Amino acid sequence: MSESPYVFEVTQHNFAAVVVENSQRAPVLVDFWADWCQPCKTLTPILTKLAQEYRGGFILAKINADAEQALAGHFQVRSLPTVMVVWQGQIVDQLVGVQPESTYREAIDRYRTSPDEMIMEQVDLLWQRGRQQQAVELLREALKQEPDNVELKVALADKLLQLDRGEDARALLESLPAEERDRQPASGLLARLRFADLAQGAPDLAALEAKVRADPADSAARRQLAARYVLAGAYEAALEQFMDLMRHDPQFEDEAGRQGLIAIFEMLGNEHPLVITYRRRMFSLLH
Repeated sequence: MSESPYVFEVTQHNFAAVVVENSQRAPVLVDFWADWCQPCKTLTPILTKLAQEYRGGFILAKINADAEQALAGHFQVRSLPTVMVVWQGQIVDQLVGVQPESTYREAIDRYRTSPDEMIMEQVDLLWQRGRQQQAVELLREALKQEPDNVELKVALADKLLQLDRGEDARALLESLPAEERDRQPASGLLARLRFADLAQGAPDLAALEAKVRADPADSAARRQLAARYVLAGAYEAALEQFMDLMRHDPQFEDEAGRQGLIAIFEMLGNEHPLVITYRRRMFSLLH
């Protein structure tokens, strides 16, 4: 039997754990076989190879029909090999005899979650439970397996930014190909990094709010306040500060008000309601 972490020898004692429980997150191919079955010996390396290739995108559960006659009878297995596809506790497909490899791929792909999606689900769950460092380490381990995976790099950069580890995030984002840096979500994270740079060494949010209230003409404080709002996720408040800066001091620091608005637009994307509203307001000020 294979030593792969994605291939299991199943009996009636572990059927629920291996097949039913695993099928809640990934399709399970249940392969009924026997030692005397020559076609089974042809199929085994095909399925084992796919299990290794998909890296957890599906689980291969192998059942010796002679040793587990109760299971074979329960599922009315009348010919070997028989492969059943189990998804979320239900049999959703059945393949009898040795089929072309493409047929098994199609059956897997119809229900599987990609390895990257599975990793991101685990990362999100860890993050929600307050285990941020474990989430970061999970992404780092995944990147060791796929060092050029753009989605994983961007996800790790995002989490590092949320942990105020801006320089680590910057290094990851700058390692991306130029065309990836220029599109979402990487471009939005790079814009967020620019706001982190602006807020570097600045007073906290409450102090900046008080400072701007005391002196509305303090453009430097207003820009820092806008940056703090961005980092806090208060995008509309940040947009208002940049609008005020653009309205009352349009030439400050090479049009910092207009540049700040554009950077937030990049972060949120063209279809975001705030972007649609504030882009219109920005153009009305310009013209």
